[in-house]
Amino acid sequence: MNERHAVIVGLDGMPLRIFEKLFEYSAMPFTKHLWGKMLTAELEVDLPFTLASWTTISTGVNPGKHGIFDFLRPLSNGEPRLVTREDLERPTINEIVALNKLESVTINVPMTFPPVIKSRNTVISDWTYPKKDAWPPKEREIVRKYLLQGPPIKYFTIDGYIEALLEGLEHRIDLIEHYYTKRNWTLFYTVIPEPDWIFHKLYGEILRGSKRATIALKIFHKIDKTIKMIYENMPEKTMLILCSDHGFMEANIALNGNILLKKLGLLKSAENLNLKSKIALTLAKILPSKIKHRLKYSSAVIIAHKIGMAEPFKAGKIPIDYSNSKAYMTISYNIYINPKVSQNERSQIRNYVINELRKYEHIIQTLQLGDKYFKGPCVNKAPDIIVIPREGCNITTRLGYKEILEKGKWYIHSTKGFIAIKIDEDNNVIRSNVTIIRNYDITPTVLGYLHLPLDLDMDGTVLTVDKAFKPKYHWYSKYYKLLKRLRKSL
Repeated sequence: MNERHAVIVGLDGMPLRIFEKLFEYSAMPFTKHLWGKMLTAELEVDLPFTLASWTTISTGVNPGKHGIFDFLRPLSNGEPRLVTREDLERPTINEIVALNKLESVTINVPMTFPPVIKSRNTVISDWTYPKKDAWPPKEREIVRKYLLQGPPIKYFTIDGYIEALLEGLEHRIDLIEHYYTKRNWTLFYTVIPEPDWIFHKLYGEILRGSKRATIALKIFHKIDKTIKMIYENMPEKTMLILCSDHGFMEANIALNGNILLKKLGLLKSAENLNLKSKIALTLAKILPSKIKHRLKYSSAVIIAHKIGMAEPFKAGKIPIDYSNSKAYMTISYNIYINPKVSQNERSQIRNYVINELRKYEHIIQTLQLGDKYFKGPCVNKAPDIIVIPREGCNITTRLGYKEILEKGKWYIHSTKGFIAIKIDEDNNVIRSNVTIIRNYDITPTVLGYLHLPLDLDMDGTVLTVDKAFKPKYHWYSKYYKLLKRLRKSL
C-alpha cells in the first residue's frame, strides 16, 4: 500500500488573478489562508478549451499525443461529430494509478468515463458525457442518491441561473464529500465546472466588484468550504493541487473567424433554418454593437434560450453548411479544412487562410499550422490552423455578425490558468529551475510524488524534488492502446 496520497481539485476556467478579487470580497476565506502555504503560479495552456486542456492535464502529454483537440471532429459528409472517450489515445492519471494497483476516485473529470482500465478505478462521469453514469455499476445508486434527478430548474434571470447552479453544485459537493471521506484512495481527482459557467456571464462584473455579481460569490463561498473539507480531511503525506484548465479575460475587439472564411468564399451558411433562428440571426447582425453586447450579458439571452431563439448561437449548432464548405471554425480556436478536399487543395487553402489572418496580427497571439503546433502521432487529427487571440482580444465563430472585425464586450477563455501546490514537509520542495509551469506538468508531478513510474514519452516534468524518489519509466500508453484494440475485437 502506498503511504502517500494525492488530491487534484480542478476549478474550471479560473485565472490566477481572480483569486485576489475573491479574497478581497471575503468569498474564499479558507483558500486565502491556505494560499500562503502553497506554491501558486500561472499555468500555461496550449489550447484554452475544456476538453483539450483537461485531457492534457489528465495525461501529461500535449494533444498531438492524446488526440483530443476539440469538442468536435470534422467529417467529410456533413456536420462534425462529438468527440468521445474512444478518441482518446492515452491513459488518464487515474488509470495509471490503477495500473500500479492503487485505488483512485475520479468525479466529474472530462474524458475519464467510461474507463478503459476498470479495476481499482471508481469514476463518476462529467458534464460533457451524455448522461450521468458511474463505474463500477454498483456506484450508480450512490450517484442517484446524491445528484439531482429530473428536469433542470426553470430560470429566466441571471440570479435564477446562479441559484440553479448553486443547487446543482451543493448536491455534487455532497457526492464529493461522500467519496472523499468514506472510501480508500491513493488519488482523488475532481473538477468543479461552475467557475467557467459563472465567468461566461459575469467575469467583468466580478473583477469590477459590481452589485450584479454579488450573488455569484455564493458559488465561490461554497467551493471554499469544499476546499476546506478536503484539506482538513487529508491523510498524512498528501499532495494537494488546485488548478484550472484555462483562464478568463475580457475582450473588447473580436475577429469573426467564420465571417472571414465566408467572405473568402470558403464557408457556406446553412439555409434550412427555422423562422426563429432566422429572426435571431437577422437581429444579431443589425443591432448596434453596444446594444447587442449589453443584451448578451443580460437575462435576455436566458429568455432567448428558453423560447428557442438561441439555437444558431449554441455550441455545436453554428448554422454552417458543412458538406459544401471548404473551411470552417468550430466553437474552439481551431480552423478545419473539409476532410474531402484533396491534399493539394488543402495545402493551398491553408496557406491562403494563414496569409489572410496575418493581416490581423494585432489581434492574434498564436497563428500556426496544427501539425506544426502539436507534437506526436495524433497530429494527423489536429485542426489545420490554430489561431489564438491576444490578451483583450477575441476570435469568434458565430455567424451573427456583418464585419470581420467588431468592437464589443466578450468574457472568454485565455491561455493563462492557475496552479497551486501544497505538499508535505517531508523533503519535498519545488524545483528552483522551474520558470514556466504547463498543464501537462501536473500528471508527472503527481506520479513523481507518489513514487510511481512515469510514461516514457510524457511531455511534462516533475515539478517537485524528492531525494527519496528515483525516476522509473513504463510504457503505459502502449499497454493502453493494446487494451483498446482487444476491447474492439471482442
